[in-house]
Formats: sequence, structure tokens, C-alpha cells
Amino acid sequence: MRARLRRVPAAALLCALVAFLNCVVWALVTPTFQVPDETGHVAYLQYLAETGNVPNTPGGPGIADEEAGLMDALDFNSTVGRPNELALWSDIQQAAVERTTRVRPSPDNGGGVIETSAQPPLYYALGALVYHASPWKGLVHRMLILRLMSALLASFTVFFVFMFLRELFPAEPWAWTAGALVVAFQPLFAYLGGAVTPDTLLFAASAALLLAVSRAFRRGLTPALGLAIGAALAVGFLTKLNFVALLPGAVLALTLLVWRADGERRRALAAAGAALGLFAAAAAAYMALNHFVWDRALFGGGVELAARTAAGETVAAPITLRDQLSYTWQLYLPRLPFMQEQFPYLPPWTTWFRGFIGHFGWLDARWPVWVYYLALAVWVPLAGLAGAALVRRRSALRRRWPELMVYGVMVAGLLGAIGFSGIRFLRESGDTFEQARYLLPFLPFYAAGAVLAALGAGGRRTRPVAALLVVLAIAHGVFAQLLVIARYYE
Repeated sequence: MRARLRRVPAAALLCALVAFLNCVVWALVTPTFQVPDETGHVAYLQYLAETGNVPNTPGGPGIADEEAGLMDALDFNSTVGRPNELALWSDIQQAAVERTTRVRPSPDNGGGVIETSAQPPLYYALGALVYHASPWKGLVHRMLILRLMSALLASFTVFFVFMFLRELFPAEPWAWTAGALVVAFQPLFAYLGGAVTPDTLLFAASAALLLAVSRAFRRGLTPALGLAIGAALAVGFLTKLNFVALLPGAVLALTLLVWRADGERRRALAAAGAALGLFAAAAAAYMALNHFVWDRALFGGGVELAARTAAGETVAAPITLRDQLSYTWQLYLPRLPFMQEQFPYLPPWTTWFRGFIGHFGWLDARWPVWVYYLALAVWVPLAGLAGAALVRRRSALRRRWPELMVYGVMVAGLLGAIGFSGIRFLRESGDTFEQARYLLPFLPFYAAGAVLAALGAGGRRTRPVAALLVVLAIAHGVFAQLLVIARYYE
């Protein structure tokens, strides 16, 4: 183990440290609860920490008195969704927060079914350990420590991204650092890295899975890599349900790796068995807890439960296969003439591109429209450069078709799962489900795209373009922090 640690590039650790510090800044800048679903995540985590149970009581209070009192003291309901309302700003409000912290209402009388109840408990269980280890007992201070835990998880993501790029571009060491830093400063990622949200563990598990798969395609499926793939699958599955969408791609990867093993097929079969066995053991343990301890469905629940909780009712129109295909297509691509219109806006632009450039707070802190068009003007030539690099490397791409097919299946699986869940959430609750953050499990591909854009510049321009991309990422992140500061503290 010591020998392996000595082989870890120092630059990978430095990139991870940069990501951690950047996320810490976001944790300090972003007001308490002003991240999508952070109220629900804190309610789940606190109830699990205080009682050992998951929030699963029908009709019960969704959050404990302590969190409810803190939300009232912070005027949460008057701030969220209202861009003209600032965060905590008066001495009276500050006194109310301090009074809530000092008195500390009941922290364990929540437990009702809420929008996060359906999710697996791994992130919340890790948070429960941090919750109890905190030297402060008030929730507002505990939340800061929990945000620092998320920042640490985000740093692991950047570390795995660095190592993934090292597998993809072994002859370009500069690319590993440049791509990792582009991710470290990506504002949507760093913003979530400074919040109480299981997305941070999901991103780390996804990046670790892609790293292990990429490494196995280059070095063969060894028992160690089999265990790494299994561990990533187990952690991701126990973190968020939508990670299941990556499972078919992972199974395909194991199948192709065994098929390619030739003389080492027995070892590869054992490694694939270890990967699937570790995942199966984690899934079985989770289902046993759900059934025997927490008295809920084997897999906890799904987006339908979250939608019914949001809507307060269970009335929904039936969904046909044509509806599902049309909805999913229009979620990512322009509507075809024979399709019924599913959205009053263009999701590829409004949901995905603009969301990735930045919707902060509860999606109510946004850039002026001209900023998104400026970002598009930057992205289009960069995409062209990345495409040129792919064309020049087409022979290498053909040799790696099994690996690329695995990545394609993973991407298609997640995109399809988002569409599958989105139309059901819309029918159940009348609200939209999709957010740009749902694509962040593929941050390693985003980093690879940045590297390809630099390579597309060619010759002596490659490294200057890579440096320019890092500078642009830093500027993007800093201005995003200023945007959030202006939204809540102006």
C-alpha cells in the first residue's frame, strides 16, 4: 500500500486540495439551506443520526423542530425562490438564529416521508458520524461541518478525474492537471461540493467507477480492479437510486473485459465475479435493512414517491411508450415534426446548457441572459477543437471501441433514466424534475473534453490553450461566487 501511495502523482493530490479549498469557499458563501433539497437532506441526515431510522412515517412531520426553528429564524420560506429577498441581514434575525441554537428545540421528532426519503442512506450515514463528532451541537454549526465533509468528497472526485485522464492521455501529463483543475473550478460542481447533498458522494463513486473501468481496459481485469469496480458500484448504489442507470454499462464492461482476457480469462472471471459479488452483497444488505429494520420497500422508493410527496396526491395520467420516447427525445434534442410538444421551452438550452453554466440557490440565482450567450460563443469553438482532435485520433478511437461502447451505454442509461423519472415526476407533481446537476456523474468526460479542445489547437498552441481553459474555469467560478453573494447579501 505504501508503494502504491508513493506512485500517486503529487499533482493529483494538489488538484484535490484545490478542489477542497474551492468547495470550502462555496460552503462559506452559500447561505444555510440555500441549495436545492438541502432542507430535505439535512432532515434525513439528522433523523438518522438521532434515531438510527430513515424518515419513513406517512403523514408525520417531515423535519424536526430544530431544523424548522432554524428555517423560520432564517426566513427561509420568504427567501427561497424570490431573487429580490436577501438572506439573513438584520440583528433581529441574527438574534433569532442564536436563540434557536441556544435553546435547541427537539432534533429527533421528524421522520415523516419527504422528497429525500426514497434515497439510500450511505451519504446520510457518513454524515451522521460527522454530525456526532462535531464539537458544536447546534444545527447551524453542524451543517457547516457537514458541508466540509461534502467538500472532502468533492476533492476525491477531482482526484479520480485526474487519474482517469492519466489513463486516457498517458503521453500528455499536462492534460491530467489541466482537466482536473477545470473540473475543480466548475461552479455547479463546486457549489454542490459546498452543500449538504449526497450528490457529492455520487460524483465521487461515478468518477471512481469510470477510472477503474478505464484502467481495466488498458491493464486487464485484475482482482484488485474487480474489487475497485465492485466498491464503486456498491457506494454509488447505496448513495442515490439514479446510479443504477450506470449498472448496465458496468456489466457490459466486465463482460467485454473477460472476453478480451484470452490467456488470463480465469483471473478475469474471478475479478468480474468479485466486482458483481461485492455489489450484490451491498444491495442485499440494503434490501435487508429496508425490509427488516426500516419497514419500507426493498429498494426504498423512487421518484414517484418524491413526486407524490411534493404534490400531496397520487393522481396521474397513464404514460404510453410514445409519450416516454417523445419526452426523452425532446429533453435532449429538438422536437421532430411528428412529435407532440412536451416542453414550452427548449431543454437542451434552458435546462442543460444554461443550468451547467449556472443556476444557483434554489435555481433562483441566475446570470443575465447575455452571459449564457457569451458562454455559448466560447463553447462552440472549443467543441469544434475537441471534434478536430477526435478526428485526428480516429484510429485510436477505433482500437478502443469496446471501451467507448461501455461509456456510451452508461451515458445512454443515465439520460434514459432521467427521462423515465422526469415524465413521471411531471405527471405526479406538475413540476419539472430535471436539473443540470444530474449530468455531473460524467465529470471525467467533461474534463476529457477540455483536454481534447486543447489538443485540437495543435502544435505549440496546445499547452497555452489548456492554460487558458484553466483560467476561464477559475474566472467562471469566481464570478459565480460573486453572483451568489450579490443574490443573498447585496
